[in-house]
Amino acid sequence: MRLWYIFLLTFQLPILLVAVEAFSRAPKSFILQNNAANNTCRPVVSLFAARRRRSWDESYELLLSYKEKHGHTSVPQSEKPLGTWVNSQRIEHAKYLRRLELDDKSTAEVPKTSMNPRRKKLLEDVGFIWDAVGHTWQTRYEELCQFRHQHGHCVVPRSSGRLGAWVEKMRIEHKKYTLLTEEKDRAPKNKKLKTILTQDRVQKLNDIDFVWDFREKRFEQNLGELRIFKEMNGHIDPRLMNGKMALWVRRMEREYRLYLQASNEEEESTVMTTKRRLALESVGFSEDMFDEYPRSRSIIKPRARWEERYEELKEYKRVHGNCVVPKNYGALGSWVRSQRHLRKEQGTMGVSFEGGGPLSQDRIDRLDKLGFVWDCHQYQWNQTYYELLAYRDEHGDCNVPMSYGNLGLWVFNQRAHYNSYRRGQKSHMTESRLQMLQAIGFAFDLGQQISSAADERWRSRLSELKEYAESFGTLNVRQSHNPSLYNWVQRQKACYRSKLEGKKSPLTAEREDALRAIGFLESIKIT
Repeated sequence: MRLWYIFLLTFQLPILLVAVEAFSRAPKSFILQNNAANNTCRPVVSLFAARRRRSWDESYELLLSYKEKHGHTSVPQSEKPLGTWVNSQRIEHAKYLRRLELDDKSTAEVPKTSMNPRRKKLLEDVGFIWDAVGHTWQTRYEELCQFRHQHGHCVVPRSSGRLGAWVEKMRIEHKKYTLLTEEKDRAPKNKKLKTILTQDRVQKLNDIDFVWDFREKRFEQNLGELRIFKEMNGHIDPRLMNGKMALWVRRMEREYRLYLQASNEEEESTVMTTKRRLALESVGFSEDMFDEYPRSRSIIKPRARWEERYEELKEYKRVHGNCVVPKNYGALGSWVRSQRHLRKEQGTMGVSFEGGGPLSQDRIDRLDKLGFVWDCHQYQWNQTYYELLAYRDEHGDCNVPMSYGNLGLWVFNQRAHYNSYRRGQKSHMTESRLQMLQAIGFAFDLGQQISSAADERWRSRLSELKEYAESFGTLNVRQSHNPSLYNWVQRQKACYRSKLEGKKSPLTAEREDALRAIGFLESIKIT
């Protein structure tokens, strides 16, 4: 008998598995058999179809649960296995639509799909989104329209979360769209180049004055102002201009000359383009336009450079809302850092700001008016201090745990700086910072505060024991009456016994006197 079982497992079972696999992959014409009872056709492998159907229904139930929890059916692909299933439904739906289109064309190859009208209706009934990319695009577009209604423009800074990232992505996609449009009538160089922008979407963004290229936008604005200046004054001489316009004309002059002097190979590396050159020549730029007056670069350049950086700083504040430029932010970051260094150096050396110098009082006043941050460390400290205020308003104290991220680490550092300050060591803690923290109830000695809170809880329990004695006439608390108070009473008895035995006990002399005053200790049996 055992040899028969071994024979079945060795030879017959693999043959049976191969047969089942063959039937599952066989065409319907082969696996259908006639049922004489009702003259209908049943598939031999209906068991496998039922399992697949159950698997789809189970995933659909998971989708219903997800929608009930999150309010939508846009499951990210990272949330497996539901995200993978949702993405596969979109793929199958695309095949289903393609199948409907090619149904009447016998010559075309009809794609196979597991999507059917029942599944399609079930998914649409729960608000399933077939085109996730299109839905996201429309959502961000509506957010951009709302931003434009509030601010009057579509210049969304990158720091504005998802909308800022989406706006930046649209500019990148527009470059791809432009390349694809130009290569439409000829063989494309890069066949893998794709974009989510369509002619309709580009038109929608153009209708709300979307800025595709910041540099070109500023160039067109400055060029328009230069045209108006020339119409009013009859010239474009930068020596007779003031402020930003003069700086821009001189910069265009330099780029214009570099473009004319460059060879064909170098033209692409210059800032000036053929389009810009033609636009400048339309307002009067020419190769010899500045030969009629001398240029004193050694005198103009330092002043022009400061004004140019100042204008860049104004633009940075308009976009980011502050003047805290990172030091790795290119030329502007280096310039901002140098302004702080100059003021600190002049103040240390006792140099008067009124005498002009590298940083005159006039420049300091202009920077102050703009909101320039002279002390970055204090500025960052103040910003985190405001975060601590918000935490205190929400939680009622300033005891931020270390697991709370940057704010928890900052609170820990303030206690360390305070200890160094108290010992007379070098510390970032100052008298003004100490007063600000004390004003909001900051606990520099967290252990002392915890001890005070424990004493407060102990006194509260003692009051609760007194109320129990008044109600029931005894200090022996029954567990059925008040379980938490019963446990507290048992702990006090254990602490008192440990103290009498000379062991370490949290029962202080003050607590012992309080318990003796109500007659609690007399009821404890000493063994």
